[in-house]
Amino acid sequence: MAKEASVYDEVFYASVERPIGRPHCVFQLRDSSGELFRYPHRKLIHIAGMVRHLAVDLMEKDPPRDVPAEWAKTYVAGHPNADIEHHRQLSYLPLPSIGHVHADPGVRRVMLAAPVGDDTLLDYVARRLAGQVLKPDPEYPNPFVGGEPPMLIPLSQRVRDGVVSAYTKGANVWHSFTPVILPGHDDYKPGKTRALIERALRQSGIEQPCEFEYSTFSRFPKSYSAQKYDKHKRPQGYFRPSYLNSQTAVHLTLRFKDNVKVPGPLAIGAGRHCGLGLFATEQRA
Repeated sequence: MAKEASVYDEVFYASVERPIGRPHCVFQLRDSSGELFRYPHRKLIHIAGMVRHLAVDLMEKDPPRDVPAEWAKTYVAGHPNADIEHHRQLSYLPLPSIGHVHADPGVRRVMLAAPVGDDTLLDYVARRLAGQVLKPDPEYPNPFVGGEPPMLIPLSQRVRDGVVSAYTKGANVWHSFTPVILPGHDDYKPGKTRALIERALRQSGIEQPCEFEYSTFSRFPKSYSAQKYDKHKRPQGYFRPSYLNSQTAVHLTLRFKDNVKVPGPLAIGAGRHCGLGLFATEQRA
């Protein structure tokens, strides 16, 4: 299938501050023998859902001191509270393997990312997740057909990991590995697509001036298309939560102005807290 033409646009966001990356921690998925566990990247929302479900269960039983009564529900589970003007929550980001053109993109790592300034809360949750075994989420009851669920093993920040680096190191140009779910449907109108992309950038906290380019296909050849169905109307692409099925998805390239290097993790769009709209830097040859 021929790759369709990309569309370009430019959008500006004023910020006088130096870009600051979100605090994050990474877990490797390992089986009971200590080997890295691989999960299909097309179904990465399963991993996000299971880690989230486990975190909520742990935090309901043992929350940090001095947090609101609904903290596990709003911050850890991500359910907005109508009484809170600026909603803050954790993101659960399964990381497809990347860094080399021949890399198998299966998920072997999962990242927790918190809003800027929430390092202490992130550390509290991460310490209690360490060593826990994933359990099937009620929404995805049987993801480990014929196998055992993996364990969450913390990856030390002192360990140089090429996959993690591709999602976190500062870069001027970023490409979506998983498609960005836009906040609405574009009705196949380019002007509306651009407006929805601009809204998604604002909602995701992208404040640095940038240009964007969008397409059905990712710059990473082993990523799946943003389309939900192929020409035969068969399902394709990444699994989505059911509440996002009606919304338009695109792949994006972002180029930040003045050669500013913006650090990751960078996740944009309506699925940004469960691994969709996840960006990475260029692959090495």
